[in-house]
Amino acid sequence: MKNHKVLMLLACCSMLICSCQKPKPIVLIPEPVQCTPKSGNFTIDSDTYLCFENLSGQASETSKAIHNSYKKMFKLRPNLGDKSSCHRNYILFELNDKEDKAIGAEGYTLVVKRGHIIAKANTPAGLFYAFQTICQMAYPDLLADSKTFSIPCAKITDYPRFAYRGTHLDVSRHFFDVKFIKRYIDLLASYKINKFHWHLTDDHGWRIQIDRYPALTKVGAWRPERSSWDTLHPVLPEEPATYGGYYTKEQIRDIVRYAAARHIDIIPEIEIPGHCSAILATYPQYACDDYPYTVAVGPYWPPKAIMCAGNDDVLTFYKNVLDEVAELFPYPYIHIGGDEAFNDNWQVCPKCQKRIADKGLADETALQQWLMNEIEQHLKQLGKKAIMWDDIVSDDMVNQCAVMCWQGIDVAKTAAKHGNEVILCPTSHCYFNFYQEDPEKEPLAMTGLITLEKAYEFDPMPQGLTKEQEKKILGGQCNLWSEFINTPEQAEYMLLPRLCALSECVWSPANKKDFKNFSQRVSYHQQFLSKNGYNCRK
Repeated sequence: MKNHKVLMLLACCSMLICSCQKPKPIVLIPEPVQCTPKSGNFTIDSDTYLCFENLSGQASETSKAIHNSYKKMFKLRPNLGDKSSCHRNYILFELNDKEDKAIGAEGYTLVVKRGHIIAKANTPAGLFYAFQTICQMAYPDLLADSKTFSIPCAKITDYPRFAYRGTHLDVSRHFFDVKFIKRYIDLLASYKINKFHWHLTDDHGWRIQIDRYPALTKVGAWRPERSSWDTLHPVLPEEPATYGGYYTKEQIRDIVRYAAARHIDIIPEIEIPGHCSAILATYPQYACDDYPYTVAVGPYWPPKAIMCAGNDDVLTFYKNVLDEVAELFPYPYIHIGGDEAFNDNWQVCPKCQKRIADKGLADETALQQWLMNEIEQHLKQLGKKAIMWDDIVSDDMVNQCAVMCWQGIDVAKTAAKHGNEVILCPTSHCYFNFYQEDPEKEPLAMTGLITLEKAYEFDPMPQGLTKEQEKKILGGQCNLWSEFINTPEQAEYMLLPRLCALSECVWSPANKKDFKNFSQRVSYHQQFLSKNGYNCRK
């Protein structure tokens, strides 16, 4: 009887302690479709089992990625098994035998109980995103340097609002090595971003190995190094070309594999027909004029630099380059630029004027549409689809490409009404190379201001479209142009925490967005990112 009373007293004390414990916050970004907290916690420790069901063949790459990330995140080596070995203290990742239509291709369900966690999805991508959610649920304990990690009990149903959730990086203005590109990809994956737009060529450097044109990386990948990017003058004859770099084909294949394991598609961009100083410095015969082009330095670039649209060799050059690019990148889309193609030289070039006459084109604008359409058709023959900047958009455009809209909502609506697929990245909300606070208090950046709250206001779905036109809106992305971003640390500073806002804009239901609530959650993420070595703006 005495022992019975002691046990009763201990049980009551245990219940009292449990009832007095403050529930751990659930600080997920992006906000899931539905999250129902329950009482209690699941504990990740050295005895936890990590189990995978139905993840064989290609899907095993996801289980490997989850396993490796688990070890890195929690600094624990889990016991491994399948569903049959899951009895206690386990996390099970299971592909559905029968499709759950409610969650789609990238969604998941997550049930956290005291004794186990069960994640289910229709695809490996969904399971990968479920794992990102589990990691974020552990952030409070990870910040506290705990040896065990409490995951709040909850039931979560989640799936993305948009299929295209992208982040861009310009490696032409400033070059970033393979190590940082992989670190960048890891960061995107943690916020359920699934597209990496890799801006590989521009006036300031050509960054991709092309076997047929080796001079592109021997000459076009290098320029004089300037201490300041606010000096507006071209290359001087005595300046040596010491700054630059490029990615070999093997490095690109490695990065593509690395991204694919994290369910990120890479979209390469080859600029056509403008932003081509690096090409013309290497192959001056492709220009309309005899200007002495050099790889551009600083913010200076000759705005008249444009490839000659009347020269058949230019078409051959682009097609040969894209043949090699298409072989490296399995994702169906390739970005071919089309922006800021100033056609002054075309207006006075005999070859370009002859092309306009021979093709019965109205003017130089129509000439660009013709040129881009020629490239677009070549990509179709390669099994690819073109993306172009919205400079190509007009009421009478002939291009059936996907359109990336940087100039605003109106041009996005025009493209969608024309029947083109649309990706939104307007300068008003998505150019993360702009200042994020008072320029007097911030490092030098591109003119413009996008605060965290402004970034959070972004909605990729334009108002005033029909249901059929809305289907043309693939999603949105943020852009990181690197004119004033010359180190990995500065790239992270400009991206974080605005990437958190972008991820919620493209994943979460529009009616769940709440900046006050987001601000509370993002504070945990800022602390966690900073603690893990990311240069996250406070």
